[in-house]
Amino acid sequence: MYLSKQKLKHLNTVTHEGKIVVLATDAEGKISYTVKQDGFEDSYLNTPADQRTGWENWQTLEFADEADDQSVIEKEKAELTHQQNPSQYLLKSLYKTQNITAVAPVQAISALGHIYVFRQSKSNTLLVDRFILDGMTNKLNRKLEVRFKRSRQKHTPTKNMQQGSNGLVDIDTLDFRDANGKFFYEPTTELCLVNNLHKGWFSVVLVPTIENDVYRWHIFAYNSQTQKVELTTIRASEEGLFDVQDYTIFEESNDSLVPRKIPGVIKRTLDIKDVTVTDGLSATKYDLQQAQQTQSGEEQLLKTATRLMLAIPTDKGAAAFSFAIAGDGTLAEIDETPDSKLIRSRQREVLLPLNTLDEIKAIGDKTPPPQGIISGFAAGTDEEDIEDLVKISTNGGASELANYDLVKISGTSDYQGLYRTINVKQDTFEIDIPLDRGLGYWEKEDQEEGGLIFDGMITAYQKTAEGKLRVTCPNHGLENGDQVQITGTEDYNDSYPVRKIDDTHFVIERKWAIGEAVNVKLVSQKRRGIVFDGVDDYIDVTAGILPDSYTKEAWIKWEKSSGEFNIISGNSSHDLWIEDHRLWAGHKHNGSWYNVQDTTTLPENTWIHVAVTYDSSTQRMELYKNGQLIATSTNVPRLATSHPQIVIGAYNYGGLFKGSIAEVRIWKTARTAEDIKNSMYLQLTGKEVGLVGYWRLGGISEGKVADFSVNGNDGTVYGEPYVSAATLNRKLAGGTAAVKYSNSELFAVSERATYEESFEFKVNSANPVNLAYLDNADGKNIGTKIFTLSYWGKTSRSAEEKKTISAVQNKFEDLGNGWYRASCNVTIPDEVSLLRSFEIAKVQGDWQSLEIRKHRIRLLSDSITEAKYTDSVALTTLNYQQVGEISPDSDVNMFTAKLKMLTLKQEEENALLKEKREVEAKIASESALEGVRAEIRDLTWQTLTLIQKEQNLLSRLRKEEEQTENFYYKICSKNQSVYGVNGVRVIDTEYWHSITARIDENKDSQLWKLLPVPSLKAPLSCCVFKL
Repeated sequence: MYLSKQKLKHLNTVTHEGKIVVLATDAEGKISYTVKQDGFEDSYLNTPADQRTGWENWQTLEFADEADDQSVIEKEKAELTHQQNPSQYLLKSLYKTQNITAVAPVQAISALGHIYVFRQSKSNTLLVDRFILDGMTNKLNRKLEVRFKRSRQKHTPTKNMQQGSNGLVDIDTLDFRDANGKFFYEPTTELCLVNNLHKGWFSVVLVPTIENDVYRWHIFAYNSQTQKVELTTIRASEEGLFDVQDYTIFEESNDSLVPRKIPGVIKRTLDIKDVTVTDGLSATKYDLQQAQQTQSGEEQLLKTATRLMLAIPTDKGAAAFSFAIAGDGTLAEIDETPDSKLIRSRQREVLLPLNTLDEIKAIGDKTPPPQGIISGFAAGTDEEDIEDLVKISTNGGASELANYDLVKISGTSDYQGLYRTINVKQDTFEIDIPLDRGLGYWEKEDQEEGGLIFDGMITAYQKTAEGKLRVTCPNHGLENGDQVQITGTEDYNDSYPVRKIDDTHFVIERKWAIGEAVNVKLVSQKRRGIVFDGVDDYIDVTAGILPDSYTKEAWIKWEKSSGEFNIISGNSSHDLWIEDHRLWAGHKHNGSWYNVQDTTTLPENTWIHVAVTYDSSTQRMELYKNGQLIATSTNVPRLATSHPQIVIGAYNYGGLFKGSIAEVRIWKTARTAEDIKNSMYLQLTGKEVGLVGYWRLGGISEGKVADFSVNGNDGTVYGEPYVSAATLNRKLAGGTAAVKYSNSELFAVSERATYEESFEFKVNSANPVNLAYLDNADGKNIGTKIFTLSYWGKTSRSAEEKKTISAVQNKFEDLGNGWYRASCNVTIPDEVSLLRSFEIAKVQGDWQSLEIRKHRIRLLSDSITEAKYTDSVALTTLNYQQVGEISPDSDVNMFTAKLKMLTLKQEEENALLKEKREVEAKIASESALEGVRAEIRDLTWQTLTLIQKEQNLLSRLRKEEEQTENFYYKICSKNQSVYGVNGVRVIDTEYWHSITARIDENKDSQLWKLLPVPSLKAPLSCCVFKL
């Protein structure tokens, strides 16, 4: 039987709801189909028997060919494009695709009640259409779609609806048809993110997940540009198409649900070494099955797992991959760390405290966990009572371990491969593998943190003989007369169980409250400010707030260069600036400038407090540096201008400042030298008398810097200035290396929401620093990062328990000039409403300090993230010489070799299955052992009871034997007749006789009694009578 078709180029078949559908692509890219008949269709019955082929006639497959839906186009442009490039789509609906099919194979998939037809477009993207198979007519119909009847749009009703006297007129409602009864059909979906297709070399698989009615698409395609096979995996939407938004699943861990965010788009490149793809690839889903014995003794195959297999024809043969499928539908990973890119999201900046980075504590460990290098592995022996366990040899340090401690093993290898042997002995041999650092590493993992210290940590306090309080606090940095603030301590008023130490000491059962001694002077001197680049960075406060008498002050750290550096100006009316490496100040009156200037050079790259005061009543202008008066100008008329606004970092939008500025303050009075000196180190509240503007410049939020005075004149940021970096030293003041840096200040978060934390950092080290070093900071080549972002939260501020939150850190990004970017996305679990402000842990490496800047946390919603993996694979081929002297040049020999290897593997599998059943039987018998023991105890008790009964009976028997009246008896009738019934004579002998008699009370001859025979002594139990 032949199916006649002209210009046929490619075929594809699919089974759908018990029917076979064949799709054909001709030389012009037209797609036709036919369906195998069941024999009940009208088309079959109405065809003469001698003309029946069993197949429908070829029909053209219809694709979208209608007017565009503008509402869909606008919605997709707003939601399914790259945020930075709106012309680049992820998915797109097309309404005219009848003539854009490339001459290439198509793939049809039966799923979710539809037939999905995937085809390559002429622009080499992937097109998808859905069809419904009419089982009576064997016709593929396009899927219908619901739209508004009058507007004929999916998302926007007609604008002609009006409010009439009786209600709305010309109401637009949703339907499958328009107002004229014409059906709405679903458009073609273009997967723009699957591009550069080649000759239809793609394969699509839909796999289930552990969630009910939730599926995931896996699209394997050959990229003609990269010449590699790429996998694009997307979650199936509720409608059965594609959902590219990120989503969160919750996995069980330690009796709780832990959230895990999955990117909306996952792309993986299969980098197969030394091969070239030569033809179309194919992928399919299959099940692993295992034989299990039923109660009846029969074996049944039961599904144990679902896998996905990919076959790729190459110039070296067919490459085959078998992927395990996770519960969320994603495939097993080879490359574990992706390059993540946020394509689109709605973002809201989290407003953190301005001093978040300033309040980071470097925390060390005074009792680091024992760790070391593994020098050997061995199988445990029965003599050591560790049979079949792993015995590990170390280079020392194992003595610090106790039984059942938790130890982390890392950096080990399985050493599978083909090697050349050397130094072969009777029981040993050696192979040439470089082992500079041993066979791996071990480190004890503590269940709870302990022994953590930080500079200024209070470890004791005691009353002195003089009645003072002596505080023990290593590395406090205080001098006599300094102010210190004690924080974190608690009173211990309560009743406690105690443990005696000696006559003057005892211990109460309560944890030590970790307190801190804060050096107020050092804290007040902490400042970072905002960094201006001297090119286009400045801050504009448009409000006119400069009064007739004023004080302007700020902390600056300028970078030496030529030209003017304006600090605080009023557009073109007043200014505080640096010129010729000296400090200047002045303002304008009637077109003339009145200045005051320093005569000494201003130091660069160091923090300096600068201020200028003007008293309109005395017409006196004074210039201050670090609280000291350095210059005075008199007879200065007051400022007369219509532009008294404040600009930070520029003058008339020129003379831009290069360096850092912090703590900008404007007062409406001319402050005294003492006032300036006393407050220059202090952080103000904003409510001080005379303060009209106060910009701390400790943070930028949504393009604004906050005015902390009561006036609230926030400044607008122009250019890209940023808050300068905070410096974190690698070691504490006492020389202990920091293991983490943390700011435990809490901020509010939403449960199940996703946040992105990022910051830029620079490592100051004597050794070269690059991306490779950041990912291998300990030098062990086991992927140990220089630090890991750490997350924990609390249910409330009063809660004591810290809830650890898991997160996946993104790869470090190289920004140039020694700066790198660290970022991480974290999803907040249930019962967590507060999150720490900053923490990096597991700090590794030998360096001096870490500079951190541009720290930000953003709330992400409706986000689309693309995670890219590169799976580098080196394929192995069958070594035919290992299975026999077979030449691989012959296809027959190749098949024979593979068949022989398969036979060996099957025999191994059968032996392993048998061993498994035996082990399972032993396990089952071990489980039933307790029942057997109970039965043995019961039978033992019964045995003892029977023995006791036996002893009692034997004792009774002996007593009976000793009784003299136990003799044989003869039977006589009442009339002393010696004849028995039935004529049997009873005689005095030792023989047995059987006498049968009827008892008749009226006849003496029928009444009987026993007469002893003294000469024949025997147990009475030997006489048997049947009456």
